[in-house]
Amino acid sequence: MYKGYRYIDSDAHVLEPEDLWERYLEPEFRKNAPRTVAHWISAAEHGLPEAIDGLAYHQETHVGGESMPAFDTGYPIPGAFQMPGCAEVYDEYRQMGFSPAAYQLVLERSGIDYMVLYPTAGLTMNCAVGVEPKQAAAHCRAYNNWLADFCRDSDRRLVGIGAIDLRDPALAAAEARRCVIELGFHGVQINPEPLPDYPPLQDQRYGDLWSTLEELDVPLAIHLAPISPHNVARYYFGPWHMGIGASAFILGNMSASVALILGGVLERHPKLRVVHLETGCGWAPFWLERMEAGILGSTRGVMPLKLTPTEYFQRQCCVAADPDDPWIPQFIETLGDDCLVTNTDFGHPEGKGYVHAIEDTLALENVSEESLRKIMWDNAARLYGLS
Repeated sequence: MYKGYRYIDSDAHVLEPEDLWERYLEPEFRKNAPRTVAHWISAAEHGLPEAIDGLAYHQETHVGGESMPAFDTGYPIPGAFQMPGCAEVYDEYRQMGFSPAAYQLVLERSGIDYMVLYPTAGLTMNCAVGVEPKQAAAHCRAYNNWLADFCRDSDRRLVGIGAIDLRDPALAAAEARRCVIELGFHGVQINPEPLPDYPPLQDQRYGDLWSTLEELDVPLAIHLAPISPHNVARYYFGPWHMGIGASAFILGNMSASVALILGGVLERHPKLRVVHLETGCGWAPFWLERMEAGILGSTRGVMPLKLTPTEYFQRQCCVAADPDDPWIPQFIETLGDDCLVTNTDFGHPEGKGYVHAIEDTLALENVSEESLRKIMWDNAARLYGLS
């Protein structure tokens, strides 16, 4: 708690250890185990060009013959990425290996009450083409088991979100159930890349999965990652990291929103809750209006849905915005203050602002006291089932 305000960080990230698969992947699946790296490194120790402040972020994933470095930076280590100011806020936690104890320290220092934890390397482990569904499901089980151990000694203030793979909807539903009932997680996350292995999100083969999430009363979290070779942004920008970074999350979430709303998923599953992550909030009012306008604006009001896209969104969806997102006041004015939460993205380069997340939220202009408390606590507590 900070100055009387409670705060839930709705999207922070773990940095998985490289030996996760060796320790947690079931033996029969280890022959084709992923290789993943996601950590902060000392630039000087790794022969990188002189860093802005001495730290660089390194992420890459190798699954099923596909290589997914963060960006084509040209550095000696693929995927090394630098951002000013990160050493000051991350170096101590880097030296602690981003361990559970490091996250406990972050909570104590920042005033954040809960951190909801999403993967890093795990965001892309399900984005390789041609991985057998049983192998992909085993990857998820390994990650989820590791995350459960990670969260176990945290006073329940580190909130786990399970990862599921969409190649086999039945296996995905079974893992979602295990995540909640056995591991104590508060939701499941997907990365809806346009892979030929996946049925599209509006496909009715996912019906049992959506029904399972309704029954469990946990949200479906949409979290993209920019480093997959099949991310829609790559089709536009190739390896150009500025273009990919600016558009990957937003294009993926907008597409997922169309599938879930216009595809009738939310109509067929009225208790399914959805949260869109790492996209900001400014896109939602515009995109919902665009959906309502229909084809080139000429079919407004004639869609075969019982409610409007905005009504489905307000009933079942939520967007996570940065605490200082300038579109928060407009979002509240347009869509209300019940479907908006905030997040820090702690652990990643852009998450360095976690140290002043609460102050940034409280500094928003034209946002009422009631709305501030909703977007800092009430909405996320309801979304993730926290008390």
